[in-house]
Amino acid sequence: MALAHFLLDGHHKMQAAAEAGRPLRLLSLLSVDAGLALPDQVARIPGLRAVQPSGDTPG
Repeated sequence: MALAHFLLDGHHKMQAAAEAGRPLRLLSLLSVDAGLALPDQVARIPGLRAVQPSGDTPG
């Protein structure tokens, strides 16, 4: 399964959060009907979203 995110706006907010080591909430839009993922892959998405971030910050 491939998943891509594109930052359309808010790059300053993302940079500030990264520099401060703070979490940032993102909105992801996912097409389950027109995507390339198989049904069992789509069914795994809620579990993937439930995983807590590691707390590691880049830099």
